[in-house]
Amino acid sequence: MKTKTPPTQPTPPPVKPCKVKGCGRPNYARGYCQTHHRQFLRTGKVSPIRRYRPRSPGTLKFAGLRLSPQTVEALQELAEAEGLSDGAAIAQVLEEWHAQRSPKPKKPRG
Repeated sequence: MKTKTPPTQPTPPPVKPCKVKGCGRPNYARGYCQTHHRQFLRTGKVSPIRRYRPRSPGTLKFAGLRLSPQTVEALQELAEAEGLSDGAAIAQVLEEWHAQRSPKPKKPRG
């Protein structure tokens, strides 16, 4: 008696690179990467795009920002203690920083 072989998933075709010379990002639509495709839809032509900015070593992504691990830890502690979201904790710290740096408004004479 023959043993049945379990069905296998078909291998997906290899992802082609963007057709813009030197781009190398994965194909998204019409042969372009997502950035070039949006550029084509917006302007009707494509041009070179800047490379991704290299990440600074020793940083973590937190609420869309690259911060040091110590800063991330402090913000997470603040957010948890105050019951805030990550973004609200950052906003609170920035507001306090700005209040300390800003000169006090002068009272009008009169």
